[in-house]
Amino acid sequence: MEDRPTAIADMPAPACQTEQAQTQVVDTTTEPGRRLSKFARGPQTRMLVWLVLPLTVATGVFLLMRFYEIPSVEDPNPLSIALIFLTTGILVAGSVAIPYCLLAGVAANRSLGQLYLVVTASTAANYSTPLKAGIPLRVYLYKRLLGIGPATGSALLALEIVLATLVPAVISLFALLLFLPEGGPVVAVALTAMVVGAAAALAFVRSRSYNRAIAHLPLPRIAQRAFAPDGDIVAALRGVPLRSLGAAAAIFAAMFVLVGIRSFLAFQLFGGSMNVVELVGISAAAFTLGSLSLLPMGLGVRDATLVALFVQAGADRDVAIAVAALDRLLSTGAPLLLGILSAQVLGLSAIAARKKRQPQTAAVESSQSDSALPRSLAGQAERRA
Repeated sequence: MEDRPTAIADMPAPACQTEQAQTQVVDTTTEPGRRLSKFARGPQTRMLVWLVLPLTVATGVFLLMRFYEIPSVEDPNPLSIALIFLTTGILVAGSVAIPYCLLAGVAANRSLGQLYLVVTASTAANYSTPLKAGIPLRVYLYKRLLGIGPATGSALLALEIVLATLVPAVISLFALLLFLPEGGPVVAVALTAMVVGAAAALAFVRSRSYNRAIAHLPLPRIAQRAFAPDGDIVAALRGVPLRSLGAAAAIFAAMFVLVGIRSFLAFQLFGGSMNVVELVGISAAAFTLGSLSLLPMGLGVRDATLVALFVQAGADRDVAIAVAALDRLLSTGAPLLLGILSAQVLGLSAIAARKKRQPQTAAVESSQSDSALPRSLAGQAERRA
């Protein structure tokens, strides 16, 4: 009887205790790595990634204000300032109305609230990343929130990008001919050829001749599936009603008119004056060249084009730089802030939906495990419950 306690004391610990000790050691050794991974995937890191380009732009604006004497506000009219912010808000609403028109031929949920979150979040992704990250994000959010397939969403987004290039190109033709008498005609001819070619390609895809032409082309099998007349891409392009297509183009044109009006108010704010019609053409030309440069937000190209054409039209150089800086701040800052808020709303809604799904999945798993038990054990479990 006296040897029994010593024997029990000399017995090895159970396997579960040793495994628990090992897991505790492993957890303590891998804890710093997990902390780093959690930080890398945390909201702070995502926020920093989203703010790389905006912080760069803010640094440039700070350096501009530090080493450049910005003209003072000559006419601080509250009505003009209010109209500047009002036109900026209408421009954001127009960017949501354009995809709303293009989605008219798709059997999907065209909720304005969901579409606003999708458009602003993808626009902020475009503005805050060196690559066009907003394009795949828009396609993903189309699928996640609106139930639109990736092929259909990609086709409609490509159509929107084409319209965003063609409409300002058409408006900027007269501006180039007016302000660049030497090299303007050459650029105007190139833009005209681009516009006519894109319009002809879109009309060809929507015609019956496309069916016969695509059947005789020696395309790879993947291309044949992608561009098949009964495929999702061609069906999406053909499904957009002409009335909705014209409405989207008209909204694009109206947005550039609003940009010209905003620039007119900004010139008055800094003591300058320019014609509204000239400002509409200049804004469209700068936007077109910035888009063709393939740089994020057309950074540098668009701003230099604005200043050069403002000065060419007779504006003071300092006032032209101030108006271009204000245009960059409003056209980029407002959509970026709204997009970051929309991204946070989408992230919170995804987390809430995930929390709602967890109890449901747990209940399903428990029911499946109970059904897998023998009847005697299942009856005992029910009596215990």
